[in-house]
Amino acid sequence: MKKKVTLLWAVHFHQPLGNFGEIFDKYAAEACAPFLAALEEQPSVKVSLHFSGVLLSYLKEKQGAVFERLGRLVSRGQVELLGGGFYEPIFSLIPREDAEAQLGKMSDWIEAEFGAAPHGAWLPESVWEPHFVEPLFRSGYRYTLLEDSLFEAAGWKRAQLFRAFRTSHLNRQILVFPYNRLWSRQIPLEGMREIKAAFTQLANRPERQIVTLAQNGDRYGFLPSLRQAVYEGGALREWLRYLAEDSGIETARLGDVAPVGPSWPLALLPGGAAEDLEPCSMPAPVQKDYEAARSELSRRYDNDRFVGFFRGGAWLSFLAKYPEARRMHAKLLWLRDRVEELPHGHARDAAREALLAAQDHSVYWHARQGGVHANYLRDAVYQRLIEAEIQLHSRDASHAPRLLQTDYDGDEQDEVFLHADLAGLLVAPHYGGSVGEFSFWPTRFNVGNTFSRRAEAYHNGNPAPVQDWYERRIFQDHFVAPYTQRENFARNDFIEYGDFADQPYEIVKTATEKQACSVTLERQGALYVHGDRRPLTCRKTLWLENPGRLTVDYVLLNTGTLPTDVLFVPEVNYTCLSGDGPERFFQLEGGEEEPCSRELGMDKVSGWRIVDRTRRLEWRWKISPEARLWHHPVYTLTPAAPEMEPHYQGSAIQIVWPLQLAAGGEARFRIVCEMAELQG
Repeated sequence: MKKKVTLLWAVHFHQPLGNFGEIFDKYAAEACAPFLAALEEQPSVKVSLHFSGVLLSYLKEKQGAVFERLGRLVSRGQVELLGGGFYEPIFSLIPREDAEAQLGKMSDWIEAEFGAAPHGAWLPESVWEPHFVEPLFRSGYRYTLLEDSLFEAAGWKRAQLFRAFRTSHLNRQILVFPYNRLWSRQIPLEGMREIKAAFTQLANRPERQIVTLAQNGDRYGFLPSLRQAVYEGGALREWLRYLAEDSGIETARLGDVAPVGPSWPLALLPGGAAEDLEPCSMPAPVQKDYEAARSELSRRYDNDRFVGFFRGGAWLSFLAKYPEARRMHAKLLWLRDRVEELPHGHARDAAREALLAAQDHSVYWHARQGGVHANYLRDAVYQRLIEAEIQLHSRDASHAPRLLQTDYDGDEQDEVFLHADLAGLLVAPHYGGSVGEFSFWPTRFNVGNTFSRRAEAYHNGNPAPVQDWYERRIFQDHFVAPYTQRENFARNDFIEYGDFADQPYEIVKTATEKQACSVTLERQGALYVHGDRRPLTCRKTLWLENPGRLTVDYVLLNTGTLPTDVLFVPEVNYTCLSGDGPERFFQLEGGEEEPCSRELGMDKVSGWRIVDRTRRLEWRWKISPEARLWHHPVYTLTPAAPEMEPHYQGSAIQIVWPLQLAAGGEARFRIVCEMAELQG
């Protein structure tokens, strides 16, 4: 008589923090609801489901019918809910204590709503490090599941992976189920005849065979390319009927399998992640080389001997690849340490919760779409970081501006925080004396949440996409040829004469007064013109006054023996999250309201304003002397059939002043901007 094959089927439903409400509604209607309805029709089919904490909270609040159906499936024992980090962090990016807080929050939430705490954990993107065992075990979790490629990298053959394994760290042990990555991609749409035949063959083996599947819930209705086949074509219901009727397959929940014990072999796995995501953390040229080499290797008749050991990239490398992600992550950790120093109470609790939410993994990496490229996801993280920052200062009843000089990101170079009632700045002296974050506190809005254009491995178009050689920040100082045009900045093909935009400035002075605080920065740099080095000193003072007025004073000194004839171009990169729409616009004094995506070039400009009514922000600007002004949007490109799709990241303003200085000459320029809260 054939032995039964045990099928452990896990499906993961997730929406990232900060996604749009209409996307949550669509996801619930097109993925969650129909999948649960189809499952309810086959009560003998047991599954393990994972819903991220953000999605579970939304379903409870906004989709009561879906939430109630899930509860029924759980209560009748058909569905096991997996836990994990409530906000789906990658545990290697956060301290162990935060990992345990995330795991505990999810466990408590599920127990309160569904009557039983989870003992299995879903790990996002199958990211694994051996030390994850400890926070999982300490938080009451006894099993998880990981992609089978991690087991192959540890030396296990595919034929050996139809079982569970023990894994251990510091004498703590949990069970790990290797999920079949190929079958998880194919079921229930591709190669079903072959997969069913494989199940039959497995049933003939003498030992018990456990097949583990792990799938993204997006494939069950949310992806338009699959929706028709899954539901209208009947693929899901056919798969469920097969599982219900085939006597050779027993479906089970992960928790139904025997607990940790010596009957399961020990597998000590290397750190890694889902096979197809690891190389995405590499620089684009290296990623292309890796993928080409892997493709070449896969065509060998004996590729199985090698492919399992062919790994690429490390998850933490995403923070090196994307400085925009690294800045958010560094501030998250810095704020966390400061919040821990707060006395127990409302401010500490609110700040801790905001920081846990900011640990959602989606925004700290990128493969082909979304991720760190999505400005609205970065905005959601910045909202939580700013909330934690506000809670830190909530005990200060004086409302006096604050200045803090600190090495917030651990690179042994000090940054400067300037805070007023309505605005907060993060000044990076080591990177052009620029402002990397400019936040409007009433609506927790970082208008400096921009993104540089860079090469990605999927960019194969002709012509090649525009790439930026510098990180896009605020108050970056360019010195360019007099013939430079607006289009040169939009295409990033201008000739930079100065060594200021991304080079270190020295902190000369800081000051704090009753209604203002300031930092003065200086760089003794140079212009490089026709092979000559022409010394030039740039000194700038950033002066922040209550409630939200910033004055930037420039003093430029020609300390060389030759005259200068260049354009001095301070650059301001900002975002209103969307480049179009009447709620967000750029407006010159006396001019029309222009979309933030508009390309503009104007002479003799002395002022303008930027308005985002969705965030109640009016940002007024004055400059002296008058200047030429250039404005253009910044787009990145991500894959979308049939060609690359542009995504608005922000807009760039170039303030263009002619700079003609004799030897020993001096020039002064002033920029004043003020944030105000729109009423109504």
